[in-house]
Amino acid sequence: MSPDDVKTLLADFHVHTALSPCGDDEMSPPAIVDAALAAGLDMIAVCDHNAAGNTRAVGEAAGARLAVISGIEITTIEEVHVIGLFPTAAAAANAADEVCATLPPADDDYTRFFGEQYLMDTAGTVCGNERHALALATSLRLDEAVALVKRFGGLVVAAHIDRPTFGVIAQLGFFPFEAGFDAVELSRYAPAGSPAAAACAEYGLPVMHSSDSHYLADVGCATTTLTLEAPTFAEVALAVKTAQGRAVVNA
Repeated sequence: MSPDDVKTLLADFHVHTALSPCGDDEMSPPAIVDAALAAGLDMIAVCDHNAAGNTRAVGEAAGARLAVISGIEITTIEEVHVIGLFPTAAAAANAADEVCATLPPADDDYTRFFGEQYLMDTAGTVCGNERHALALATSLRLDEAVALVKRFGGLVVAAHIDRPTFGVIAQLGFFPFEAGFDAVELSRYAPAGSPAAAACAEYGLPVMHSSDSHYLADVGCATTTLTLEAPTFAEVALAVKTAQGRAVVNA
C-alpha cells in the first residue's frame, strides 16, 4: 500500500446509547449519528454497559454517512471496565448474550434506582427494555472477559485507565501486562500532552482517546486520530498493530 492510499480519520470509540442505565434517554441511534457527524467524526464505536442491543440500529441509522463499530463495555467481577470492539454487530450481540447471562434480572427496585434500559430501532423508537441489570458487575474475571471478546474476533481495550474508579489500574492497583489488551483508552479528562497521556507510553500499547459519552453534547469531545485506508473494523485492527502502514497516530 502506498502512502497515498491511507487517510487520516477521526474516531470516538466509546459512545453509549439509551440502553446503558446511565445513558441519557436522548441517546437514540439517529441522534447519536447526527451528533457524531456534527463533531466531524468519521467513525464511532457503540459501547453500552454489558450489552450490545442498540449497536445494529446505530449502524443502520448511519448508513454510508458514518462508520459504526459494534462494541460493549464489560464490567468484570473486579469492577474493571473493559471495551470490546467487534468485527460485526452479530459478533457483538453474541458476546453480549454471554455477558448478560452472568447478570441478575432488573427488578422493580433496580429500575426505580437506575432507570429504564431502552432498546431502540433505527428511527429511535423504543421497541423494548433490556431486562438484565446492566449497571452491575458481571461474574466474569478480567481474564475471562478478555478471552470472551477475543473468542468473537474482537479487540480489547482497557477503558479510561486514568480514572480513579473502574479503570484497570484503579481497580487492581497495577497494569496487568499479561492480560492481553490490544490498546488502552484515556478519558476526556486526560488530553494529549497531559501527564496521564505521557504515562501510558510505558504500557507499550496504542492509546485511544474517547469521550465515554452518555449525552449527545459529549459525543466527539475526545477523539482518536488514525491512519487507515478505510473506516472499517479490519483497518482498525491493523492500526492497533501498526501494520501495513496503518496506525493509531495520537490520542
